[in-house]
Amino acid sequence: MMKTFRMLFTCFCIGLLSALSAVAQSVQTDYDHNFNLAKFKTFGFYEQTRRPNDPLAASPINDRRIHDALDSQLSANGLAQNTSPDFWIAYSVATRQGFDIQDNRMGILQRMGSVNVNPTTEGTLVVVFIDSATKREVWRGYLTGYIDPKDLNKDVNKVWPS
Repeated sequence: MMKTFRMLFTCFCIGLLSALSAVAQSVQTDYDHNFNLAKFKTFGFYEQTRRPNDPLAASPINDRRIHDALDSQLSANGLAQNTSPDFWIAYSVATRQGFDIQDNRMGILQRMGSVNVNPTTEGTLVVVFIDSATKREVWRGYLTGYIDPKDLNKDVNKVWPS
């Protein structure tokens, strides 16, 4: 069971890191300790209806990136996609606009130097594994970090070996 958990955790981290391409990231996972994750051999993606204000509804390309990253990593670790899977995968993204403020002032009364203010986007990706037999959530992972839209394609492709 621990080997399967480590494999799922590794898949989650690699897939999410590549999908969000965050600079500073926080990864957290939780799972049902009474559930045997080792029995999972097949997976499927839960058909989700995106709300109009959902960041993935506004950007189907990023939705596909996340889907493909999860699919690639799970398949590479021996799990197979199936229409009647052992578990379903659901995921969602939330974003928040903010600012990165760098104070470069120095000297007496801080009169020399400058203050740089750059807009940033912080994103949180939540991935959930749902046991298809019991319809219970058995695993959940979160990734939070800053998103750089200019480098999204490059960062996603950096993770995969050539």
